[in-house]
Amino acid sequence: MNQQQTGYRWIILIIIFLSQVVLSIAAYAWGPLGPFLKKSLLLNNVQIGSLTSILYLSSIISGIPAGISVDRWGVRLNLFICLVFTGLTMIVAGFINQYALLVIISALIGASYGMINPIASKGITLWFDQTFRATAFGIRQMGVTAGAAVAGIVLIYFAQTRSWHTAVFTIGLTAISMGVMEFLFYRDMPAGAKFKIKKGAKHKTGLLELIKNRNLISASVMLAFLGLGHSSISAFWVLFLKEYLNFTPMLAGTFLSITMVSGGVGRIVWGIVSDRLFEGRRLPVMKIVCAMAITVTLITCFWSPALPVYLAFPIAAILGFSFLGYQGIAVVIMVEACEPESAGRAAGIGTTIAFVGMVLGPMLFGSIIRFGYPAAWFSIALASVVAMFLCYIIKENKHKAHL
Repeated sequence: MNQQQTGYRWIILIIIFLSQVVLSIAAYAWGPLGPFLKKSLLLNNVQIGSLTSILYLSSIISGIPAGISVDRWGVRLNLFICLVFTGLTMIVAGFINQYALLVIISALIGASYGMINPIASKGITLWFDQTFRATAFGIRQMGVTAGAAVAGIVLIYFAQTRSWHTAVFTIGLTAISMGVMEFLFYRDMPAGAKFKIKKGAKHKTGLLELIKNRNLISASVMLAFLGLGHSSISAFWVLFLKEYLNFTPMLAGTFLSITMVSGGVGRIVWGIVSDRLFEGRRLPVMKIVCAMAITVTLITCFWSPALPVYLAFPIAAILGFSFLGYQGIAVVIMVEACEPESAGRAAGIGTTIAFVGMVLGPMLFGSIIRFGYPAAWFSIALASVVAMFLCYIIKENKHKAHL
Protein backbone atom coordinates (compact mmCIF):
# COMPACT_ATOMS: atom_id res chain seq x y z
CA MET A 1 0.00 0.00 0.00
CA ASN A 2 1.53 3.35 -1.05
CA GLN A 3 1.48 6.55 0.98
CA GLN A 4 -1.60 7.94 -0.80
CA GLN A 5 -3.53 4.72 -0.17
CA THR A 6 -2.37 4.69 3.46
CA GLY A 7 -3.83 8.17 3.90
CA TYR A 8 -7.08 7.32 2.11
CA ARG A 9 -7.76 4.40 4.45
CA TRP A 10 -8.70 6.98 7.10
CA ILE A 11 -11.33 8.38 4.75
CA ILE A 12 -12.59 4.80 4.35
CA LEU A 13 -12.75 4.35 8.12
CA ILE A 14 -14.63 7.64 8.58
CA ILE A 15 -17.20 6.61 5.96
CA ILE A 16 -17.69 3.20 7.56
CA PHE A 17 -17.90 4.78 11.02
CA LEU A 18 -20.52 7.36 10.01
CA SER A 19 -22.52 4.72 8.17
CA GLN A 20 -22.49 2.58 11.30
CA VAL A 21 -23.65 5.54 13.41
CA VAL A 22 -26.65 6.21 11.17
CA LEU A 23 -27.65 2.54 10.92
CA SER A 24 -27.31 2.11 14.69
CA ILE A 25 -29.59 5.06 15.38
CA ALA A 26 -32.23 3.23 13.35
CA ALA A 27 -31.59 -0.16 14.96
CA TYR A 28 -31.55 1.18 18.53
CA ALA A 29 -34.53 3.48 18.13
CA TRP A 30 -37.11 1.24 19.82
CA GLY A 31 -35.38 1.20 23.22
CA PRO A 32 -35.34 4.99 23.79
CA LEU A 33 -38.76 5.34 22.14
CA GLY A 34 -40.18 2.50 24.26
CA PRO A 35 -42.05 4.68 26.78
CA PHE A 36 -43.61 6.73 23.96
CA LEU A 37 -44.58 3.63 21.97
CA LYS A 38 -46.18 2.10 25.06
CA LYS A 39 -48.31 5.20 25.55
CA SER A 40 -49.13 5.83 21.89
CA LEU A 41 -49.82 2.25 20.79
CA LEU A 42 -50.76 0.78 24.21
CA LEU A 43 -47.97 -1.82 24.15
CA ASN A 44 -46.69 -4.01 27.00
CA ASN A 45 -43.08 -4.88 27.91
CA VAL A 46 -43.04 -8.09 25.89
CA GLN A 47 -44.26 -6.26 22.79
CA ILE A 48 -41.63 -3.55 23.22
CA GLY A 49 -38.96 -6.22 23.57
CA SER A 50 -40.32 -8.08 20.56
CA LEU A 51 -39.62 -5.10 18.28
CA THR A 52 -35.91 -5.35 19.05
CA SER A 53 -35.97 -9.15 18.90
CA ILE A 54 -37.66 -9.16 15.49
CA LEU A 55 -35.12 -6.63 14.25
CA TYR A 56 -32.25 -8.93 15.24
CA LEU A 57 -34.09 -12.00 13.94
CA SER A 58 -34.24 -10.53 10.46
CA SER A 59 -30.59 -9.54 10.85
CA ILE A 60 -29.79 -13.23 11.22
CA ILE A 61 -31.43 -13.99 7.88
CA SER A 62 -29.53 -11.29 5.99
CA GLY A 63 -26.06 -11.86 7.48
CA ILE A 64 -24.79 -14.73 5.33
CA PRO A 65 -26.29 -13.47 2.03
CA ALA A 66 -24.73 -10.07 2.75
CA GLY A 67 -21.36 -11.74 3.34
CA ILE A 68 -21.57 -13.57 0.02
CA SER A 69 -22.68 -10.39 -1.74
CA VAL A 70 -19.90 -8.21 -0.34
CA ASP A 71 -17.22 -10.79 -1.19
CA ARG A 72 -18.54 -10.80 -4.77
CA TRP A 73 -19.76 -7.25 -5.46
CA GLY A 74 -17.70 -5.18 -3.08
CA VAL A 75 -18.31 -2.86 -0.14
CA ARG A 76 -19.32 0.32 -2.00
CA LEU A 77 -22.48 -0.98 -3.69
CA ASN A 78 -23.63 -3.08 -0.75
CA LEU A 79 -23.21 -0.28 1.77
CA PHE A 80 -25.14 2.12 -0.48
CA ILE A 81 -28.05 -0.33 -0.74
CA CYS A 82 -27.97 -0.90 3.03
CA LEU A 83 -28.17 2.81 3.89
CA VAL A 84 -30.81 3.78 1.33
CA PHE A 85 -33.06 0.83 2.17
CA THR A 86 -32.85 1.68 5.88
CA GLY A 87 -33.67 5.30 5.13
CA LEU A 88 -36.72 4.50 3.03
CA THR A 89 -38.00 2.05 5.65
CA MET A 90 -37.70 4.58 8.48
CA ILE A 91 -39.49 7.21 6.42
CA VAL A 92 -42.40 4.78 6.01
CA ALA A 93 -42.32 4.15 9.79
CA GLY A 94 -43.03 7.84 10.29
CA PHE A 95 -46.57 7.26 9.00
CA ILE A 96 -47.42 4.11 11.02
CA ASN A 97 -49.80 3.89 14.00
CA GLN A 98 -50.28 0.12 14.36
CA TYR A 99 -48.14 -2.40 16.23
CA ALA A 100 -48.47 -5.05 13.49
CA LEU A 101 -47.09 -2.68 10.87
CA LEU A 102 -44.32 -1.61 13.23
CA VAL A 103 -43.30 -5.27 13.51
CA ILE A 104 -42.91 -5.41 9.72
CA ILE A 105 -40.86 -2.22 9.77
CA SER A 106 -38.59 -3.67 12.47
CA ALA A 107 -38.04 -6.77 10.35
CA LEU A 108 -37.09 -4.67 7.31
CA ILE A 109 -34.73 -2.49 9.33
CA GLY A 110 -33.14 -5.62 10.76
CA ALA A 111 -32.61 -7.06 7.29
CA SER A 112 -30.61 -4.01 6.26
CA TYR A 113 -28.86 -3.72 9.63
CA GLY A 114 -27.69 -7.33 9.35
CA MET A 115 -25.74 -6.33 6.23
CA ILE A 116 -23.43 -3.85 7.97
CA ASN A 117 -21.26 -6.33 9.90
CA PRO A 118 -19.98 -8.33 6.89
CA ILE A 119 -19.78 -5.15 4.79
CA ALA A 120 -17.76 -3.16 7.32
CA SER A 121 -15.65 -6.18 8.31
CA LYS A 122 -14.67 -6.74 4.69
CA GLY A 123 -13.80 -3.09 4.19
CA ILE A 124 -11.61 -2.81 7.27
CA THR A 125 -9.91 -6.17 6.67
CA LEU A 126 -8.86 -5.03 3.19
CA TRP A 127 -7.71 -1.55 4.17
CA PHE A 128 -5.99 -2.26 7.54
CA ASP A 129 -3.32 -4.81 8.42
CA GLN A 130 -3.05 -6.64 11.73
CA THR A 131 -0.95 -3.98 13.42
CA PHE A 132 -3.95 -1.62 13.52
CA ARG A 133 -6.88 -3.84 12.60
CA ALA A 134 -8.39 -4.35 16.05
CA THR A 135 -8.20 -0.62 16.72
CA ALA A 136 -9.88 0.12 13.37
CA PHE A 137 -12.59 -2.43 14.18
CA GLY A 138 -13.01 -0.77 17.56
CA ILE A 139 -13.41 2.66 15.99
CA ARG A 140 -15.95 1.29 13.54
CA GLN A 141 -17.80 -0.52 16.33
CA MET A 142 -17.83 2.70 18.34
CA GLY A 143 -20.29 3.84 15.70
CA VAL A 144 -22.80 1.37 17.17
CA THR A 145 -22.71 2.91 20.63
CA ALA A 146 -22.37 6.44 19.23
CA GLY A 147 -25.55 5.87 17.25
CA ALA A 148 -27.30 4.42 20.27
CA ALA A 149 -26.14 7.38 22.39
CA VAL A 150 -27.55 9.80 19.82
CA ALA A 151 -30.77 7.80 19.82
CA GLY A 152 -30.95 7.98 23.62
CA ILE A 153 -30.97 11.79 23.60
CA VAL A 154 -32.06 13.07 20.19
CA LEU A 155 -34.92 10.62 19.61
CA ILE A 156 -36.32 11.20 23.09
CA TYR A 157 -36.07 14.95 22.50
CA PHE A 158 -37.96 14.70 19.20
CA ALA A 159 -40.52 12.36 20.75
CA GLN A 160 -41.14 14.71 23.68
CA THR A 161 -41.22 17.96 21.71
CA ARG A 162 -42.92 16.66 18.55
CA SER A 163 -43.74 12.94 18.19
CA TRP A 164 -42.01 9.58 17.81
CA HIS A 165 -43.15 9.64 14.16
CA THR A 166 -41.06 12.76 13.54
CA ALA A 167 -38.08 11.09 15.23
CA VAL A 168 -38.03 8.04 12.95
CA PHE A 169 -38.79 10.11 9.84
CA THR A 170 -35.70 12.21 10.55
CA ILE A 171 -33.57 9.07 10.84
CA GLY A 172 -34.76 8.00 7.39
CA LEU A 173 -33.71 11.23 5.71
CA THR A 174 -30.31 11.07 7.41
CA ALA A 175 -29.69 7.49 6.25
CA ILE A 176 -30.45 8.30 2.61
CA SER A 177 -28.14 11.32 2.73
CA MET A 178 -25.35 9.16 4.17
CA GLY A 179 -25.88 6.58 1.43
CA VAL A 180 -25.35 9.20 -1.28
CA MET A 181 -22.17 10.46 0.41
CA GLU A 182 -20.80 6.92 0.75
CA PHE A 183 -21.41 6.11 -2.90
CA LEU A 184 -19.54 9.24 -4.01
CA PHE A 185 -16.41 8.84 -1.88
CA TYR A 186 -15.90 5.15 -1.01
CA ARG A 187 -13.32 2.98 -2.83
CA ASP A 188 -13.66 -0.78 -2.59
CA MET A 189 -10.01 -1.60 -1.88
CA PRO A 190 -6.40 -0.49 -2.37
CA ALA A 191 -4.87 -1.48 -5.72
CA GLY A 192 -2.38 -3.83 -4.08
CA ALA A 193 -5.07 -5.71 -2.19
CA LYS A 194 -7.18 -6.07 -5.34
CA PHE A 195 -4.28 -7.64 -7.23
CA LYS A 196 -3.44 -9.98 -4.40
CA ILE A 197 -6.98 -11.30 -4.03
CA LYS A 198 -7.29 -11.93 -7.77
CA LYS A 199 -4.08 -13.95 -7.76
CA GLY A 200 -5.10 -15.85 -4.66
CA ALA A 201 -8.26 -17.59 -5.88
CA LYS A 202 -10.98 -15.30 -4.63
CA HIS A 203 -13.52 -17.84 -3.32
CA LYS A 204 -11.36 -20.84 -2.51
CA THR A 205 -12.85 -21.17 1.00
CA GLY A 206 -16.43 -22.42 0.81
CA LEU A 207 -19.26 -21.83 3.25
CA LEU A 208 -19.16 -25.43 4.49
CA GLU A 209 -15.47 -25.16 5.29
CA LEU A 210 -16.08 -21.92 7.18
CA ILE A 211 -18.93 -23.51 9.16
CA LYS A 212 -16.52 -26.29 10.20
CA ASN A 213 -14.01 -23.75 11.50
CA ARG A 214 -13.98 -24.34 15.27
CA ASN A 215 -12.53 -20.97 16.20
CA LEU A 216 -15.05 -19.10 14.06
CA ILE A 217 -18.03 -20.97 15.50
CA SER A 218 -16.80 -20.79 19.11
CA ALA A 219 -16.22 -17.05 18.84
CA SER A 220 -19.67 -16.64 17.31
CA VAL A 221 -21.38 -18.56 20.12
CA MET A 222 -19.45 -16.53 22.69
CA LEU A 223 -20.69 -13.38 20.98
CA ALA A 224 -24.24 -14.76 21.10
CA PHE A 225 -24.16 -15.24 24.88
CA LEU A 226 -22.78 -11.76 25.47
CA GLY A 227 -25.35 -10.52 22.97
CA LEU A 228 -28.12 -11.60 25.36
CA GLY A 229 -26.98 -8.80 27.64
CA HIS A 230 -26.23 -6.36 24.84
CA SER A 231 -29.70 -6.41 23.30
CA SER A 232 -31.44 -6.58 26.70
CA ILE A 233 -29.67 -3.40 27.77
CA SER A 234 -30.62 -1.75 24.50
CA ALA A 235 -34.29 -2.70 24.88
CA PHE A 236 -34.87 -2.37 28.64
CA TRP A 237 -32.23 -0.11 30.18
CA VAL A 238 -34.46 2.98 29.88
CA LEU A 239 -37.55 1.10 31.13
CA PHE A 240 -35.57 -0.40 34.04
CA LEU A 241 -34.39 3.03 35.15
CA LYS A 242 -37.85 4.57 34.71
CA GLU A 243 -40.10 1.81 36.07
CA TYR A 244 -37.89 0.16 38.71
CA LEU A 245 -35.76 3.10 39.88
CA ASN A 246 -38.32 5.86 39.20
CA PHE A 247 -36.05 7.96 36.98
CA THR A 248 -37.62 10.50 34.65
CA PRO A 249 -37.61 9.57 30.92
CA MET A 250 -35.00 12.23 30.14
CA LEU A 251 -32.75 11.16 33.02
CA ALA A 252 -33.09 7.52 31.98
CA GLY A 253 -32.23 8.46 28.40
CA THR A 254 -29.16 10.33 29.66
CA PHE A 255 -27.91 7.23 31.46
CA LEU A 256 -28.55 5.19 28.33
CA SER A 257 -26.32 7.63 26.48
CA ILE A 258 -23.65 7.26 29.17
CA THR A 259 -23.79 3.50 28.70
CA MET A 260 -23.53 3.81 24.94
CA VAL A 261 -20.70 6.35 25.02
CA SER A 262 -18.81 4.16 27.49
CA GLY A 263 -19.30 1.21 25.16
CA GLY A 264 -17.95 3.23 22.26
CA VAL A 265 -14.88 4.26 24.23
CA GLY A 266 -14.43 0.65 25.31
CA ARG A 267 -14.37 -0.56 21.72
CA ILE A 268 -11.45 1.71 20.91
CA VAL A 269 -9.65 1.05 24.20
CA TRP A 270 -10.00 -2.73 23.88
CA GLY A 271 -8.71 -2.53 20.30
CA ILE A 272 -5.64 -0.55 21.33
CA VAL A 273 -5.01 -2.88 24.28
CA SER A 274 -5.23 -5.91 21.96
CA ASP A 275 -3.05 -4.43 19.20
CA ARG A 276 -0.41 -2.85 21.45
CA LEU A 277 -0.40 -4.24 24.98
CA PHE A 278 -1.15 -7.85 23.98
CA GLU A 279 0.66 -7.56 20.60
CA GLY A 280 -2.26 -8.73 18.46
CA ARG A 281 -3.69 -11.28 20.90
CA ARG A 282 -7.46 -11.01 21.27
CA LEU A 283 -8.50 -13.60 23.87
CA PRO A 284 -6.93 -11.95 26.96
CA VAL A 285 -9.08 -8.90 26.25
CA MET A 286 -12.24 -11.01 25.93
CA LYS A 287 -11.55 -12.70 29.27
CA ILE A 288 -11.29 -9.30 30.96
CA VAL A 289 -14.52 -8.18 29.29
CA CYS A 290 -16.40 -11.27 30.47
CA ALA A 291 -15.14 -10.83 34.04
CA MET A 292 -16.37 -7.21 34.05
CA ALA A 293 -19.73 -8.26 32.58
CA ILE A 294 -20.29 -10.89 35.27
CA THR A 295 -19.36 -8.49 38.05
CA VAL A 296 -21.50 -5.52 36.95
CA THR A 297 -24.64 -7.58 36.30
CA LEU A 298 -24.39 -9.20 39.73
CA ILE A 299 -24.09 -5.73 41.26
CA THR A 300 -27.13 -4.56 39.27
CA CYS A 301 -29.14 -7.46 40.71
CA PHE A 302 -28.97 -5.75 44.11
CA TRP A 303 -29.65 -2.20 42.89
CA SER A 304 -32.73 -0.71 44.52
CA PRO A 305 -34.63 2.61 44.32
CA ALA A 306 -33.36 3.44 47.80
CA LEU A 307 -29.78 3.84 46.58
CA PRO A 308 -28.46 7.30 45.56
CA VAL A 309 -28.88 8.32 41.93
CA TYR A 310 -25.16 9.03 41.48
CA LEU A 311 -24.43 5.29 41.74
CA ALA A 312 -26.02 4.96 38.32
CA PHE A 313 -23.00 6.67 36.74
CA PRO A 314 -20.36 3.95 37.38
CA ILE A 315 -22.83 1.11 36.80
CA ALA A 316 -24.01 2.60 33.50
CA ALA A 317 -20.41 3.18 32.40
CA ILE A 318 -19.21 -0.34 33.28
CA LEU A 319 -22.24 -1.92 31.61
CA GLY A 320 -21.29 -0.08 28.45
CA PHE A 321 -17.57 -0.77 28.72
CA SER A 322 -18.21 -4.51 29.00
CA PHE A 323 -21.43 -5.50 27.20
CA LEU A 324 -21.16 -2.85 24.51
CA GLY A 325 -17.39 -2.58 24.24
CA TYR A 326 -16.24 -6.03 23.15
CA GLN A 327 -17.72 -6.34 19.65
CA GLY A 328 -14.71 -5.06 17.72
CA ILE A 329 -12.39 -7.62 19.30
CA ALA A 330 -14.91 -10.44 18.86
CA VAL A 331 -15.36 -9.71 15.15
CA VAL A 332 -11.58 -9.55 14.68
CA ILE A 333 -11.32 -13.03 16.21
CA MET A 334 -13.86 -14.27 13.66
CA VAL A 335 -12.30 -12.72 10.55
CA GLU A 336 -8.76 -13.68 11.60
CA ALA A 337 -9.90 -17.29 11.91
CA CYS A 338 -10.13 -17.31 8.09
CA GLU A 339 -8.31 -15.98 5.05
CA PRO A 340 -8.77 -12.25 4.24
CA GLU A 341 -10.66 -12.93 0.99
CA SER A 342 -13.29 -14.81 3.04
CA ALA A 343 -13.73 -11.99 5.58
CA GLY A 344 -17.22 -11.05 4.37
CA ARG A 345 -18.60 -14.57 4.56
CA ALA A 346 -16.83 -15.27 7.87
CA ALA A 347 -18.34 -12.14 9.39
CA GLY A 348 -21.72 -13.05 7.88
CA ILE A 349 -21.69 -16.55 9.39
CA GLY A 350 -20.33 -15.29 12.72
CA THR A 351 -22.79 -12.49 13.15
CA THR A 352 -25.67 -14.71 12.06
CA ILE A 353 -24.91 -17.02 14.98
CA ALA A 354 -24.21 -14.09 17.28
CA PHE A 355 -27.51 -12.43 16.44
CA VAL A 356 -29.35 -15.44 17.89
CA GLY A 357 -28.38 -14.09 21.29
CA MET A 358 -29.40 -10.60 20.27
CA VAL A 359 -32.82 -11.91 19.23
CA LEU A 360 -33.43 -13.99 22.34
CA GLY A 361 -32.12 -11.39 24.79
CA PRO A 362 -35.03 -8.91 24.89
CA MET A 363 -37.67 -11.68 24.78
CA LEU A 364 -36.05 -13.63 27.63
CA PHE A 365 -35.31 -10.53 29.66
CA GLY A 366 -38.83 -9.21 29.12
CA SER A 367 -40.32 -12.55 30.16
CA ILE A 368 -38.17 -12.87 33.29
CA ILE A 369 -39.10 -9.33 34.41
CA ARG A 370 -42.39 -10.77 35.68
CA PHE A 371 -40.28 -12.34 38.47
CA GLY A 372 -38.56 -9.02 39.07
CA TYR A 373 -35.74 -7.06 37.46
CA PRO A 374 -33.09 -8.64 39.76
CA ALA A 375 -33.94 -12.09 38.35
CA ALA A 376 -33.63 -10.73 34.80
CA TRP A 377 -30.20 -9.23 35.51
CA PHE A 378 -29.05 -12.48 37.14
CA SER A 379 -29.89 -14.38 33.95
CA ILE A 380 -27.56 -12.05 32.04
CA ALA A 381 -24.82 -12.75 34.59
CA LEU A 382 -25.19 -16.50 33.96
CA ALA A 383 -24.94 -15.96 30.20
CA SER A 384 -21.70 -14.01 30.77
CA VAL A 385 -20.27 -16.95 32.70
CA VAL A 386 -20.88 -19.19 29.67
CA ALA A 387 -19.14 -16.62 27.45
CA MET A 388 -16.13 -16.68 29.77
CA PHE A 389 -15.97 -20.47 29.45
CA LEU A 390 -15.95 -20.26 25.65
CA CYS A 391 -12.94 -17.92 25.79
CA TYR A 392 -10.89 -20.92 26.93
CA ILE A 393 -12.00 -23.05 23.97
CA ILE A 394 -10.98 -20.61 21.21
CA LYS A 395 -7.40 -20.72 19.96
CA GLU A 396 -5.68 -17.64 18.63
CA ASN A 397 -5.21 -17.66 14.85
CA LYS A 398 -3.07 -14.70 13.89
CA HIS A 399 -2.73 -13.85 10.20
CA LYS A 400 0.19 -11.82 8.97
CA ALA A 401 -0.53 -8.44 7.45
CA HIS A 402 -1.67 -8.92 3.87
CA LEU A 403 -1.64 -5.35 2.60
